Amino acid sequence: MGFMTKIMKRLPKVAFSRDTLFIIVISVIMVLTGSINTLSTKWADLMRAGGSNPTAEHVFDHPFLQAVGMFVGEMSCFVVFQIWYWSTKICTGNVSKFGPQKFNPLIFLPPALCDMTATSIMYVGLNLTFASSFQMLRGSVIVFTGLLSVAFLKNRLHLYHWGGIFLVVLGLVVVGLGDVIKGVPYVQTGSASEQGNIEANLIITGDLLIVMAQIITAIQMTYEERVIKKYNIPPLQGVGWEGIFGFSVLFVLLFPFYFIPWHLPAGEDFWQDTVRFEDSIDAFHQLGYSPLLIVAVLGTVVSIAFFNFAGLTVTQKMSATTRMVLDSVRTLVIWIISVSVGWQNFNLLQPFGFVFLVIGTFLYYNLVIAPLFKLCKLWPKICMTSEEKASLALEKSLKDSSDYDSSRDVDDKDMQKKPLLSRPINN
Repeated sequence: MGFMTKIMKRLPKVAFSRDTLFIIVISVIMVLTGSINTLSTKWADLMRAGGSNPTAEHVFDHPFLQAVGMFVGEMSCFVVFQIWYWSTKICTGNVSKFGPQKFNPLIFLPPALCDMTATSIMYVGLNLTFASSFQMLRGSVIVFTGLLSVAFLKNRLHLYHWGGIFLVVLGLVVVGLGDVIKGVPYVQTGSASEQGNIEANLIITGDLLIVMAQIITAIQMTYEERVIKKYNIPPLQGVGWEGIFGFSVLFVLLFPFYFIPWHLPAGEDFWQDTVRFEDSIDAFHQLGYSPLLIVAVLGTVVSIAFFNFAGLTVTQKMSATTRMVLDSVRTLVIWIISVSVGWQNFNLLQPFGFVFLVIGTFLYYNLVIAPLFKLCKLWPKICMTSEEKASLALEKSLKDSSDYDSSRDVDDKDMQKKPLLSRPINN
């Protein structure tokens, strides 16, 4: 016992400040809530409960109502912001850190409509494919954002951007192949547990819908960078406004959706007696029938609120790089849990695709891979931005000019040492 005590005393003591502890906690919250958001949504998709159309137990296939729940979570960010803003104003009177607050809230309507459309399409895709694929395929937004930034923001893509895009596309292809090479069983939760192979064409449809949704997300991000960025609006407030507009529009659309006699692609377990585009009444009957289903839906709502708050805090306290790394960890957590609970079988192609996606993302944003190449003096051209190339050219030009002046000084000194008759005569 005394020997162990001596060893423990010799070990270096690690000091955790309050800020360090806060950063660790907020990072863990971001990874956990982000993972819970996707997993709870998929959990709800797999549950069976009695409803009104039909009354027998059937799967919870209500992507648009789930999207409404997500916007409720985003709306809560606006409530948090208002509490933060007014408490600061009352206590200190100084609200300069919140920006000028001079903007028309309607500027958030276009991105909210994009978010509403993209989220709804992604939730439809999530119904048809796997939670891990859903999370990985969302990385394709880089491809479309890069292309749109060239077209509308007049940005220039450098070699490392194109290298990142290539690796992301390669990762998407590998993930997609992993989804359809062999049937992967779902485990239906609830009282009637059963397994069945998902049809390959439905998996492909789900994957394609998720990738298509990223085009709309890229349009949203391009608009936000061009229009909203100049107003200096706090991110928490911006997310709140988009939540308000997204919830309002989609909630109204649920009424006509109920009367549209058409349904999106579904598997063999298609359950509707009366075909409706989105049967919200049936969804509420199912929620009343199954307490676990309520837990899953509330998990989506609460987790998205905490995830947005934690993500914005990570970006402000640390960096966007750290947030991206944590988001990659979240994708890995979702994949591990999905395999562990039997929602999908282990497929070696998926981790390979995930690695390509992560490396491509880091390369595109010039975060880790490019600085490492520059540090090791490997592949320097692909890692240099136009500003760095211009700076290097200027530095080389100044050095050449300095060398030229030095050589002239040496020549002048040599000329002074020579006899007068040996000097060249200028006519």
